[in-house]
Amino acid sequence: MSQRPTSGRSRAHTVVAASIGFVLVAGVGIAAALAGQDAGPPVPSAVNSTATSESSPRPTKRTATPKPRQSDRLTGGAASNNPVIAVKVDNIAAALPQVGLHAADIVFAQEVEGGQTRLIAVYHTRFPRRLGPVRSARTTDDQLLPMFGKPGLVYSGANRRVQRKINSASIVPIPRTTRDSRRPVPHNVFVSLRAIAASAAAGKAKPIGWSFLRHDQRWAAAPAARNPKTRVGQDTFNFEYGGGHYLVRWNGRQYADGDTGKITKTDNVVIMSVQNRPDGNRDVNGVPSVRSETVGHGRVTIYRDGKKMTGSWQRASVSAPLQFRDGSGRDIALAPRKTWVNLQG
Repeated sequence: MSQRPTSGRSRAHTVVAASIGFVLVAGVGIAAALAGQDAGPPVPSAVNSTATSESSPRPTKRTATPKPRQSDRLTGGAASNNPVIAVKVDNIAAALPQVGLHAADIVFAQEVEGGQTRLIAVYHTRFPRRLGPVRSARTTDDQLLPMFGKPGLVYSGANRRVQRKINSASIVPIPRTTRDSRRPVPHNVFVSLRAIAASAAAGKAKPIGWSFLRHDQRWAAAPAARNPKTRVGQDTFNFEYGGGHYLVRWNGRQYADGDTGKITKTDNVVIMSVQNRPDGNRDVNGVPSVRSETVGHGRVTIYRDGKKMTGSWQRASVSAPLQFRDGSGRDIALAPRKTWVNLQG
């Protein structure tokens, strides 16, 4: 049976269909060939960019958790890595005006022989180039100072009994005898504390048991007491509050630096009731010396921000911290920066 010849139109349709089929097959082959190659991720169109972003979120950059700010163990301010150095500072009329006292972070006023007082000025955040007059050590020092770890102690000498105690205590002895000829003897030993701090092997600050808070609700509710006055031995100390600080006066005289005129001020006034006991030593005139006991417990009155709070102090051993607690047994928070402590026997 004979076949009819196809028309030109049918042949054209057949050619087009075959061409389309070839293109599809070729496309599939190319796609299959490319499937095994690393052609990189497809670029999403503007239409589906949101969907792509949601289904494949970009990794976020991790940020380090900020470390809590460390406060200084002695001042409550910015932490300092400096050593701790105490200086025995003269405190009688012939010794005034002192130099470098205003730069101390902590000052302890202690009774010595004959009802006189002497200062233990503790330096940590900064060290003056010139400081004095420096006087001799006492037995109060070897009991009090180890609370700071292993601080340096700058002094102008000590009798044999006191020196043995200093040598056996957790203290770095730094005796000095450099004299200023413009000052009367024996109130003329002056030192460069900056040079001493750079060379002495004094220890770093350790926690001393004090807490600091700039704002404290308990202090907000405390009674006002702007101008406290206390006695140590035969000396009277006045503290006048103004401008956020206490101006310190000794027997009516303010402490003004003999070189710069800078006034000694403090942010906290701490009055510790202590036991003063004869320590078996006598001065050159035969007057018995006393030791202010800072191990044990007793009453404490603290002034800051023109207000007053009472409680107790306690210290378990020579190496233990010194803590201030209110009537509920909670720490009494000091204001950051400077503290003046009277050891009142």
